[in-house]
Amino acid sequence: MKELERLFFCGVSNLEEYNYLNNKDIGGVLLYPKIFEDPSEFFEIIYRTEGKNILLSTDHEGGQIEVIPFVPPSPGNLLFGRLEPSYVQNYCTMAGKFMKDLGINMVFAPVLDLLFFETNPVIGYRSYGSDPQVVAQMGRAAIHGYRRAGLYSCAKHFPGHGRSCQDSHEDLSVVNASLDELESDLYPFKVAIQNDVDSIMLSHVIYKAIDDKPASISEKMIRQLLREELGYNGLILSDAVEMKALSNKYSPLNVVTDFFNASGDMLILSDPRNLKIYSETLENVLACGRVSKSFVNRSIERISRFSKRVESNITSIFEAIQKAVVFNVKKSNCKSVAVVLPDWALYTKADVSSSYIPIITTQARKILGAEVIRFNQIDSVHESETVVDLIIDLTPEEVVLHRKLSEKFKVIYVITRNPHLAENFIDKDHVITYSLTPLVMGLVFKRLSQILTRG
Repeated sequence: MKELERLFFCGVSNLEEYNYLNNKDIGGVLLYPKIFEDPSEFFEIIYRTEGKNILLSTDHEGGQIEVIPFVPPSPGNLLFGRLEPSYVQNYCTMAGKFMKDLGINMVFAPVLDLLFFETNPVIGYRSYGSDPQVVAQMGRAAIHGYRRAGLYSCAKHFPGHGRSCQDSHEDLSVVNASLDELESDLYPFKVAIQNDVDSIMLSHVIYKAIDDKPASISEKMIRQLLREELGYNGLILSDAVEMKALSNKYSPLNVVTDFFNASGDMLILSDPRNLKIYSETLENVLACGRVSKSFVNRSIERISRFSKRVESNITSIFEAIQKAVVFNVKKSNCKSVAVVLPDWALYTKADVSSSYIPIITTQARKILGAEVIRFNQIDSVHESETVVDLIIDLTPEEVVLHRKLSEKFKVIYVITRNPHLAENFIDKDHVITYSLTPLVMGLVFKRLSQILTRG
C-alpha cells in the first residue's frame, strides 16, 4: 500500500539516501546537516524535489542547531528569551524567507521546552528560558514569524523535554513530576495551539504522572491529552524512532501500533532504509486489525491537507550549470581515478577560490573514489588509472607537459578559470567548467562518475 508511505517523514544526509526515496511516496523529507556540506548535493536534491507535493523540512532552530549555512546566524533562543518577542519574530521571519527561497516549506521549530537546573545539554541553549510565560510568548512570536515567511512550524518536544536529565538520542528518561508541575511545561504548547501551530513533535520521555510509556507512543498523552483535552487537530509527529530512548526498548511493531492507535500522524525515520520495515509493519497491523484504518485514513487526510508543492528560487542556478558546462568526454572503462591538482595558482585579493580546494578534494574522493595528488606527484600514478587533470592556469611550457600526460594515461582535462586554454586540448577528452566553485565541481564529478564505468 504505497499510500501508507505518506505517514513517514524520512531524514536524509546525502544524495544516496535521497535516491533511495526517489520512487517512494513519503509524506516528508528532513534535510540533515551533512546535506549542506556539499552544496552540489543540496542543489541537486532541491532541483529533483521541485514541484513535488511534499513536506520539506530541517531542524534549523537558530543558535545551538543551525543546519543551513545560507541562513544568517542567530544568537540562540536562550539569549532571545531575555528580550522582547519581536526579536524572535523578526529572526524567524528572516530565516524563514531564506528557507522558503531555497525550497524548504517547513521547519522543526520552535523549541518550547522549559529550562531547569537538571535540563540536559541536548536542550540547553535551545530553550527560551525557565519562565513558561516567556517561553510561550517567544513560541508564539516564532510561529507568527515562520507563518509570515510562508513556512509551517513545529512546536517541540511535547509535553516538554526540559525536566529530562538524559539525552533521548542515547537514553530513555523518566520524569517524576506531578500533574501540577507539568502544567507549567504544557503552558507554552497550549499557547502554541491557540495560535494554530501547524505541527507538534512528541518527546521520547516517560512522564510517570500520565503514563508508563514514552510520550511519543502514549495514547494517554497523544489522544487523551493533546487531541481531546487540548483540542489539537494539526499534524502530530514523533521524534526520530531510531533514537535509543525508543529503539532500545520498543520494536517497530510496538512503535507503529501504539503511535497510530494513539492518533499520531507521522513517524520520523532518521534512516530512510528503515522505511521498508516500518511501512510493511503498518500494512500488517492494519490487515490484522491491530490498528484502526479510520485512524490512519484520518492521518493521511491531514497530511494531504498540509502537503505543499516545493517551489524554489535556486533551481535556475542548477539549470545554468547544466547548460553552461561543456563536456567533451567519451564513455570509457576505468579501474581507478586520480584527480590531479595544480602545483600552484595565482589567487588575487578578488578571489576566494583557494578556499575551495579542500572541499573539491573531499568531493573528488567521495564522488569519484579518487586519489587526489598535486601535479608534481604524477609519477606516483599507475598507468591503469584515469587521470582527471584540473587546470586553473598554464604557461605555454606547462601546456606541453600536461598534453604529454595523455601519452601515458587516459586523461580528462578539466579547464576551469581560463576557457581559452581549451584550445590546447580540443583533440583530447576535456571539460570546460568556467568555475572552480564546489557547487559546480561537485556536479562535474558526478557527471564524470556516470561517464567512467568501473570494471
